[in-house]
Amino acid sequence: MKRGWVWNQFFVLEEYTGTDPLYVGKLHSDVDRGDGSVKYILSGEGAGSIFIIDESTGDIHATKRLDREEQAYYALRAQAVDRITNKPVEPLSEFIVKIQDINDNEPRFLDGPYVTSIPEMSPVGTSVIQVTATDADDPTYGSSARVVYSILQGQPYFSVEPKTGIIRTALPNMDREVKDRYLLVIQAKDMVGQMGGLSGTTSITVTLSDVNDNPPHFSRSKELYCFFIKANYTSNSHCDIVLLGKVKQ
Repeated sequence: MKRGWVWNQFFVLEEYTGTDPLYVGKLHSDVDRGDGSVKYILSGEGAGSIFIIDESTGDIHATKRLDREEQAYYALRAQAVDRITNKPVEPLSEFIVKIQDINDNEPRFLDGPYVTSIPEMSPVGTSVIQVTATDADDPTYGSSARVVYSILQGQPYFSVEPKTGIIRTALPNMDREVKDRYLLVIQAKDMVGQMGGLSGTTSITVTLSDVNDNPPHFSRSKELYCFFIKANYTSNSHCDIVLLGKVKQ
């Protein structure tokens, strides 16, 4: 029978807080009959400091708390030798210990707080700005890094698309002369927004820019203006004039 190594891919849960070493997995050679004649040797990243091996059984344990965001995997080498002759009974082989993610990082808005402006009287659905939150957890495993957005402050004037983070106007006829500035608070929550997810927030200051939506008006609109000039007035002669005023600043 062809000899060979036997093991499964190894995973270690990050941020383990137990007091005993954490079991990682087992190395085994099919020439090992369980009589103690085979000795297992571990080398590579963290061997002897983070990862220890029982040289008789091939059991591997992690002795330290590991953080996937610091190092996502460790490359190790395994060897099986005859305990008496110290000659290899299996060739040196490499394997990976992957650090399995837990949800221990909240989403963060790296570019916030945001400041932007839109024209007053913009129609409903006008795009205001897009915000983006990043999550340091593993995007390939579970939902720990899957973020959805919600608006905590700024309704009913604005809304946010849950998947994209695009902010849009939600009310028509927002008039700069009535209110020219809005403060929004946007939340990003991982675990697709489910209970137990971690969250982060950012603020957006939205200013309404002016458009020409107010006609000129007479400041004494309820009074009748009367002016008299002499019939023999010539060009460039002095006379009274009427000043027009606008509400605009």
